[in-house]
Amino acid sequence: GKCSMPLEYCEYGPDFETHCVPWMKKNHPDVLKQILKEIKGGGGNADEDGEAEGPAKPTEPWTVEERLTAFYEMYQPDKVSDIPNLLSKYAGKEDKLFMALTKKYGPEPEDPYYAESDEEGDLEDDMENLNISGKNKRGAKAKTTKQVETRVVIQKTVRNKKKATTIIVGMDTVPGVKLKDASKAFSKRFAGSSSVKDGPKGKEIIIQGDHMEDVAEMIVSKFKVDG
Repeated sequence: GKCSMPLEYCEYGPDFETHCVPWMKKNHPDVLKQILKEIKGGGGNADEDGEAEGPAKPTEPWTVEERLTAFYEMYQPDKVSDIPNLLSKYAGKEDKLFMALTKKYGPEPEDPYYAESDEEGDLEDDMENLNISGKNKRGAKAKTTKQVETRVVIQKTVRNKKKATTIIVGMDTVPGVKLKDASKAFSKRFAGSSSVKDGPKGKEIIIQGDHMEDVAEMIVSKFKVDG
C-alpha cells in the first residue's frame, strides 16, 4: 500500500485514513471496500467513503411462516416452537388466525418488504405543498384542484397458492384522501401490513390477506365513496 505495508495490513498503520484510503480508492477500490466492511464489523455493505449502507430491501413479502415467526418473536418468543403446529391447524384460515392474534396481543411487526422509507413517505406531502414553479402555496389563489372521476378498483392476488394480498387501485382519485393516510387506516383496521406502491394502473395500496369485502365496506363508510 501507500504506507509500504501489505494491503491487508494497511488498516493497522498510522497513515491509513490520510494516505492509504485515498490511494486504495483510486487503485484498489474493491480491496478498500472489503477492508471498510470488516472494520464496520461486517454489518451491511460499506461504500468507498466508509459509510455503511443499510440492509437491502427484500424482493418478496414474508411467507405466512415468516410472518407468524416475527409475530411470536415479538410477543411470545417462548412459543416459537409451536408455529409448525399452528400452521397445520389453521391451514387455509391464516387470516382468521392473525386477526385473533392481533386482537389478543397487538399489531403485527412490519414486513420489511412493505416498509416505506422516510423519503417515500414524505414525497407526497412535499408535492402537495409545492406548485409547478417550486414555490410554496400561499392563500386560496394558489390552490387549484383538477376534477378527476372517482374510480376505485379492489383486487385479490394469491401467491404460492396460499398467500393472498388485497390490492386497491384508485384511492388517489377520492377527493381529500391521501394515500399514505388511507394505507395507515387499512393497516390499523386489518391489523397487518399495508403499503403504497406504483402499479401498472397507477398508485396501489397493498394489504396482506384477503379483505376484499371488508375493504369495500370500509371505502364506502369511511372514505364516502359510492358503492
